[in-house]
Amino acid sequence: MATIAARARAHSPAEAEQAAEQMGASSFSDLVRAHFRREQERQANGTASDQVEEAYRARLAEFEREEGELSSVYWSTRNASAVALTVKMSHERRHPFDETEIEVRLHRVTDWVTKNAEPIADLLHECDLLAIRAGEILRGTSERIALQWIYSVQEHMLGFIERTDRRDTAKERELVASQRRELSRIEQYYLGAGAKTGRIVYVSGMLTGAAFLVTACALVSVGLALASDYGGQMAQLLVLCTGAGAVGALVSVLARMGTGGGQFKVDFEVGRPLLRRLGLYKPFVGAIFGVALYFLLASGLLPTQAPSEAGRLYYYGIIAFFAGFSERFTSVTFGQAEQLITGASPQPPTDDPPPANDQPPPTDGTPPANGTP
Repeated sequence: MATIAARARAHSPAEAEQAAEQMGASSFSDLVRAHFRREQERQANGTASDQVEEAYRARLAEFEREEGELSSVYWSTRNASAVALTVKMSHERRHPFDETEIEVRLHRVTDWVTKNAEPIADLLHECDLLAIRAGEILRGTSERIALQWIYSVQEHMLGFIERTDRRDTAKERELVASQRRELSRIEQYYLGAGAKTGRIVYVSGMLTGAAFLVTACALVSVGLALASDYGGQMAQLLVLCTGAGAVGALVSVLARMGTGGGQFKVDFEVGRPLLRRLGLYKPFVGAIFGVALYFLLASGLLPTQAPSEAGRLYYYGIIAFFAGFSERFTSVTFGQAEQLITGASPQPPTDDPPPANDQPPPTDGTPPANGTP
């Protein structure tokens, strides 16, 4: 029979610390082997020797110091095999938008009990791959749900081996099929949670970029206004168009997310740092569009009605916002400016080509093949 083992503690923290330091760093496989030796002695003699017990507690203390507290663990009694889930509190925050407070990890050592059960071993490997994806992308509650769910599948598979005295291929196939369906449901949960997480990470990057951009441009414009006569209204318009373009890009993404996320999709499996970096660039693109459109309209290149002196800020502000908000609006406006500069006109639609079976009229005076004059 397999057992679910609770956390075993050393007699005192000092003893555990000393034993762990003497034995060095401990991996999960070392802990599993130490636990298996301990259980063998307990089954044979009723209790484990002090040396074996001390070695197990030292391995456990070292493992938990490196990987975190054992939240759930399933020990095999047939061989040195186990699956476990650890939870570790993170005391370091890399930046204000890093929401990583708890590190959840899945551990597995089952090769000794699955050497004659290849389908089960393959399914356990698929669980590991999904756990890697979930651990890299998800955070917080969604990560714990996904990894605890995967752990339950691996625990059930290991328990099946423990409960079966002799291999039954029919029951094994049935179990693998049912747990693969369960793993598919876990993957669907991961994809849904990952998509939401990806959008949140992307927007956090956008917020960082927009805040930095507006602050930097405001400081530069104030410096220009104080250092020369060029400041004045020109500096105000540059700051306004820069900020309005960046805010327009941010609002555009938030509006598409508000429709259920169907109109805004990101490849969240590129990784959280790269996804945040991509979001960081978006306000810069909106700001560039806003300033460029301001220069285009202020130059008088487009035949637009010039705003009054009192309404210039509002006019250029809303135009810059549209430039960041709608890429289609910007592309159409710049397309019209390009046509005015180059003198090109939009090409009229061409007539449909003649059917393939129609032949051009002959030029040598011979009648057509269909006999028409």
